[in-house]
Amino acid sequence: MSTTEKGAAPAVPISKALVSNGFLFISGQIGSAGGQLVTTSFEDEVKQVFANIEAILQEHNLTFSHIVSVTVYLTDMRYFDQLNAVYQNYFTDRFPTRTCIAVAGLPKQARVELTTMASLELKAS
Repeated sequence: MSTTEKGAAPAVPISKALVSNGFLFISGQIGSAGGQLVTTSFEDEVKQVFANIEAILQEHNLTFSHIVSVTVYLTDMRYFDQLNAVYQNYFTDRFPTRTCIAVAGLPKQARVELTTMASLELKAS
């Protein structure tokens, strides 16, 4: 098992990503940039979440096409359609499996958090 070393260290005691058994497990990502939550709009917050995930994927020479599973945490299910409108732009060849869960709260008052699992062996298209 190895950890991801590049990029800013998480502000909490977690690994931002771990490699194990042919998979990259990415810890939950919120729409934070430079330590500040993006609050201009829900869409911008979701785009920042994906930018954070993309940066970690790139550290491992992976793309969104390597992602096989996503767990979404929303503070309000009324954001579900807005989430999907942004989400579908990042997965073009196929969609990973996904679970969406409503939660009472997230770190830094975020409205959305995504955890992802990517296959190191899946061929990118």
